Amino acid sequence: MSTTDIRGHRLVTSLLGLSVLVLAGCGQDGGSAEALPPSASGSVALSPSHGGLTGGNLVLADTGEDTDGPITARFGETEVECPFDERSARHACTAPARGTPGTVEVSFAAGGNDVGEKTAYTYTTQGTQDIPVLTVDTETVRRNAEEIRADFPQDVQLGAVLKNGEPVDVFGKVIEDAADVDYLFVPKLDDAIALREAGVEARIAVLYAAQVEDIPLLVHYDVEVPAIDPAWVDAAEQVLATTGGTLKVHLWVDTGMGREGVVPEEALPLARAVEDASHLELVGIATHFSTITAEDAEAIERNDTANTTVAQKNRFDGAVAAIRDAGLGQDALIHAGASDVLDNGIEALYYDLLRVGGMFFSSSPPESSVYSWTTELSQVKTLPEGWCIDYGCTDPTTSPKKVGLIHHIPSRENELDYTVGGKQVPVLLDHGTVVTLDLSGVPDAAAGDEVVIDFSAEAFHLLDATAPLPVTTTGG
Repeated sequence: MSTTDIRGHRLVTSLLGLSVLVLAGCGQDGGSAEALPPSASGSVALSPSHGGLTGGNLVLADTGEDTDGPITARFGETEVECPFDERSARHACTAPARGTPGTVEVSFAAGGNDVGEKTAYTYTTQGTQDIPVLTVDTETVRRNAEEIRADFPQDVQLGAVLKNGEPVDVFGKVIEDAADVDYLFVPKLDDAIALREAGVEARIAVLYAAQVEDIPLLVHYDVEVPAIDPAWVDAAEQVLATTGGTLKVHLWVDTGMGREGVVPEEALPLARAVEDASHLELVGIATHFSTITAEDAEAIERNDTANTTVAQKNRFDGAVAAIRDAGLGQDALIHAGASDVLDNGIEALYYDLLRVGGMFFSSSPPESSVYSWTTELSQVKTLPEGWCIDYGCTDPTTSPKKVGLIHHIPSRENELDYTVGGKQVPVLLDHGTVVTLDLSGVPDAAAGDEVVIDFSAEAFHLLDATAPLPVTTTGG
């Protein structure tokens, strides 16, 4: 489902919990992501034309010239030597590493003279490189962040939630710069480290349980974590007694989500355990609401305990009161609301901080799109009447049908729309590694034609952070 935010833009909320610096002034080398050709120009061709940030992969270059001696390729600002490969009749280059995703210019020279024409190579997050590359327009993310900050309630801290996968460091830096966020919340320590190493200065908190053995890293990078139970607190204190330093923790209360946190009755004993630990500091008390609706504000006003949100709020408020009545957590931030709370304007749930995620990635294709995802038709054919589609042959063709095949589209829960020749086309079969599209409405479609992939207008626009997507970026 989709909702509309307080400015009338389409709001998307996280389905699954996706970190360019390739922005003006943010890249780590001189290669620009702007105004570069998406593929080889003239007779120059690279195979493959994209790869992961760590580099090291073989790139075969066809310069279009009769040169069988070694040449030099410049990927952005980095030069590599490319010997001639007899087997492929191409020059074999090893892609250099790059710090951030984006597209760089590639040029070639031999004996000090230019060879062939300039082309482009796209760096992506690692992903699985046979999956179509997805491009994130960080300028749209930046605009969303600026609009959120402009309309954000006063006296409430802004926490940005980054649960939609790569590149978390890029997203974090863009959002911090545009919205001056107070906090960044991420699902795992690796994300937090990526943010710190990208230069993010805001407070960072991991949303889910942290391993005790990671505590020295948490302290080093100044990352906050949940205190999950007294046993974890005891183990953490033992580690901190040897390393020194203070670890900031948030006490999560499970008020009816069945996810992170202790049940309300266990909140006070856990707060006492944190208080008794010399090297832990309680900086937050939090929960997460499971069923936010537009009617919740009125239900809260009349204390309608049959309303799920009211029941959760009462449990949470009771747990917070018990902790503070015991003289604990007096300065701890209270936070519970997410994007849906802000979108519906439920002020009673704002507390000290709002955790906003999906609103940073709201998108209204094609005018304003965060994600650009394309591939091409690998095969086009016409199936005869009565031809089986998919296992079981439950829906055979009733007449000859033109179809097109695309490959390596990762499985996901949210629906995708496919557009060929400017027309949205139905999916006949989706096996992930092979997707068959109905091209009946695109009679001129041919193999090699571009296929634009987008999230369904009725679906969430956040990516599955577990999918091995190769992601690159563009934007200013």
